Amino acid sequence: MGIDIPRFIRSLREEKLNDAYEKIREKNCFPSICGRICSAPCEAACILNEEGAPPIGIRALERYAADFGKSKITRRNQPFLGGKKIAVVGSGPAGLTAASELAQRGYQVTVFESFDKPGGILRYGIPEFRIPKRVLDNEINEIRALGVKIEVNFLIGHTVTLDELIHQDFAAVLLATGAGIPKFMDIPGVSLGGVYYGEEFLMRVNRAKGPLFLRRLDKLPVGKRIAVIGSGNTALDCARTGVRLGREVTLIFRRTEEDMRVKREERIYAHEEGIRFEPMVKPVEILADPSRFVGGLKCVRMDFADADGSGEWKLVQVSDSEFILDADTVVIAVGHNPNSLVGKNVSHLKVNQDGTFKVDEKSGQTTVPKVFAAGNVRTNASSLIDALASGKKVAEEMDAHLK
Repeated sequence: MGIDIPRFIRSLREEKLNDAYEKIREKNCFPSICGRICSAPCEAACILNEEGAPPIGIRALERYAADFGKSKITRRNQPFLGGKKIAVVGSGPAGLTAASELAQRGYQVTVFESFDKPGGILRYGIPEFRIPKRVLDNEINEIRALGVKIEVNFLIGHTVTLDELIHQDFAAVLLATGAGIPKFMDIPGVSLGGVYYGEEFLMRVNRAKGPLFLRRLDKLPVGKRIAVIGSGNTALDCARTGVRLGREVTLIFRRTEEDMRVKREERIYAHEEGIRFEPMVKPVEILADPSRFVGGLKCVRMDFADADGSGEWKLVQVSDSEFILDADTVVIAVGHNPNSLVGKNVSHLKVNQDGTFKVDEKSGQTTVPKVFAAGNVRTNASSLIDALASGKKVAEEMDAHLK
């Protein structure tokens, strides 16, 4: 992201909280969000790791500066918005970052969002205990203050087609539709009632009205025993959400716990909240009850072994280790794919095998002139910081192209 971390830390040491916040805000329009859920690659790269000392907690410092510095900041002068008009499809982290960058360069930016509120994955795919809605709304209002317009309930391909949008009064269109397509599991029983996918489960919870503990079960039909399959952040978010719904939750994954793709403190929180971990377990079938709803989850144990004598240890199934886990709801959270569905209705918008749009790396354009892409539909990246970086990069590419 290019943040001047030494100067940011120096400002905090000198108790110049406003200066610290401004230093982050120069390069990052989501400091409060990054301070909560960023994967913190800067901490992994900290030189203190080489000395056997814990790294500087940049994520925590960023959250502190963003939460307590912004209220004392006087609003910046709004940039001159006399430039060309740009349409951004998708209001997730990549789309809003690009919109913020382009607005600061003088462009008139309109963001189109398919849901009733902006934020994309930040609003609907991450639990509120990780990103409070008021925090997200404050960050989005800062972007609106730059002159960015946001139109909701706009589904590209249905409200208007991409070709129709291109031929409106926009000099360029940015596609930033995220990665809302879940990866499916090829095991029996995935079509039973009571089977959810990770993003779907979180979206249902986030869209239910009322406080989390008071939400009506008829709007969120979830059984008493939830089995969550997966080892990433989405799986852990689903498990911790299930606990907050008052359910018994078991987290199942083929990796060891140390190999989970989540921060260590997140695992500690999950244990403290009562989630049961079942590492090195592979689900093989979702069992049905008489009503064709989930009646259990058949699994096998896994272990490392040199099965073929090559000297390379791999995870293999343990013989005679089959068991049935009591569950009446199964949440499958094993990853997601880019949401490039708009490409199905536009024959000249080419899509790669992994679901991303084909993009010219020099210009940033897709195979359709004036149409750019950012975020998961371009990079298939999984982290927040990668999405923000993609939004910044495409803004530079669009600016260079339009000039």
